[in-house]
Amino acid sequence: MGKFIHKYAFFRSIQWRLAVILILITFVLMTVVWVFLNMQVERIFYSDFRDNIDINYKELGINKDTVDKDGLLSSLQSNPVISGVIRGEDRSFTVLDKFTGEIVYSSDPLYQADKVRFRNQIFKSENLISVLSGEKIIGDNQDYTRTDNGAFYDYAFLESLKDGDYILFFKYDRQKALNVLNRFTEVIFWSLLGSVFSALVIGLILSRTITKPIYDIMHKAEKITDGEFGYELEVKSEDELGKLTNTFNFMSARLKKTLSEITSEKKKIETILNYMTDGIIAFDRDGQLIHKNPASQVILNGGQSRDMTFDEFMESLEIPLNIVQITGKSVVLEPQYKVSYQDKFLRVKLAPFTDENNNIDGIITVLQDITEEQKLDTMRREFVANVSHELRTPLTSVKSYTETLLDGALQEPSIAKNFLDVINEETDRMTRLVKDLLTLSQHDGGIKLNLEDISISELISSCVERLRREADSKNQQLVLNVKNNLPIISGDRYRIDQLLINIIGNAIKYTPEKGRIQVKAYTEKDNIVICVEDNGIGIPEDDLSRIFERFYRVDKARSRQLGGTGLGLAIAKEIAVLHGGNISAKSKLGKGTQIYVELPIRQRPKQQLIAN
Repeated sequence: MGKFIHKYAFFRSIQWRLAVILILITFVLMTVVWVFLNMQVERIFYSDFRDNIDINYKELGINKDTVDKDGLLSSLQSNPVISGVIRGEDRSFTVLDKFTGEIVYSSDPLYQADKVRFRNQIFKSENLISVLSGEKIIGDNQDYTRTDNGAFYDYAFLESLKDGDYILFFKYDRQKALNVLNRFTEVIFWSLLGSVFSALVIGLILSRTITKPIYDIMHKAEKITDGEFGYELEVKSEDELGKLTNTFNFMSARLKKTLSEITSEKKKIETILNYMTDGIIAFDRDGQLIHKNPASQVILNGGQSRDMTFDEFMESLEIPLNIVQITGKSVVLEPQYKVSYQDKFLRVKLAPFTDENNNIDGIITVLQDITEEQKLDTMRREFVANVSHELRTPLTSVKSYTETLLDGALQEPSIAKNFLDVINEETDRMTRLVKDLLTLSQHDGGIKLNLEDISISELISSCVERLRREADSKNQQLVLNVKNNLPIISGDRYRIDQLLINIIGNAIKYTPEKGRIQVKAYTEKDNIVICVEDNGIGIPEDDLSRIFERFYRVDKARSRQLGGTGLGLAIAKEIAVLHGGNISAKSKLGKGTQIYVELPIRQRPKQQLIAN
């Protein structure tokens, strides 16, 4: 079946069509020539038959005034020339009476054998009937007459004699002409076969010169559809096919360049989409999903399936929109929507795209994860509220005590001294707060570390000794346990000193009298770990993850009483991260807290802190 289809397709090719057309033209021309020549041969046969009779009959010099029927028959039979023309095996003459239609004489052998049959045959002749009826005086229609004994040509004319009008009817057997025509037809037939074969060969050769470039172009086009642009077609002529080949080569080159540009742009767009932090989800005009980038999966926590529709997506985000409103009613879209999705805050932007007729063909959804932004905004508001609160409390105290002094309390030394001591403490508290705020502001704006080689053992020992008096005032036991031969690190001495003072100072503040604080330092993998452990009040588990936030206090009243600003641990974390390390905490309520600071040994700390 496959071979048959292949052959059928082959014969439907242009090459075979051209060859078949040339064969058909040759066949039609040869057939027309054959028919024309057959007609001409018969015409020639009849014309010779008729002309010979006319010429030789005139030589008889028949005079109608002196010659009668018998004289005519005598002349026709005795004259050797005319007798040879009108008598023979394949020809005969007959004389009929015009008025009676009776046969006067006939030289035809059939007449001698069967007069009735002979009469029936000759009376089928149109020429004889037309002359006998008086319609014509000469019947010279070259069409032959068919009879049971075969076909014959005939010629009749009216001859008026002294004793009446007679019709001379000449009959010529068509067999001789048929023999010639058959031989001629045989020659034509073989010539036709030779011509058809020649036309086939010539047609295939000539058509190949036309179809070969077309086949080359077709095969090249097939390769182009497969993405192959490797070679150009050879231009073998300057005719229309050559121009077509040149045009195709030019088109192929332009197509290759265009596809390369499109592919490059497509890869750029795909790369951009794949590496965008914003999620991109595209839907067609029916609301079916056509594309989504990896960021959208991350933002949505993989919560959307591949076969989701636009309406389902909007419903999951609780946005009152559907695809019909956008494509059918052309609803004006808001610039953006802010929604809460699972545990995230998202900014959703919708942008329709159009087709070549500016009809909406789909919609693109841009997702932005603004969870951190929302958290930072919340922290900013809390920060402003906390700063305002932290400043308002001491300012209120300073204001009230100052007014009291101005109202007369200044005149009582003991009261005035007490009030001035409170004012001084509140001023110190505000000073510490402003100092901590300036420190955080420097970190947020980006600071440059003054790197130097630091012996962490010496720095920890120095910090512990400076805070020992504060611990002794509360009868606390401050223990230092540092491993020998700790490596030298590269860091900013002032910043690391500030970090250690904050976390050790916090441990002393929030550990009751006669408590125990232990400072340890050791290496773990590629880090130096500094652990400050106390047996103080501890931190509730719910608050543990937030103690490094700015202004966060577990016990606000106790923190203010102890002079804390709520920024110490936040500053400590900033310094640890700035050095490429980290800070974490473990605690159990009522049993104490462990603060762990990790500083890298080999990794160089960052030179600049990028603002949060």
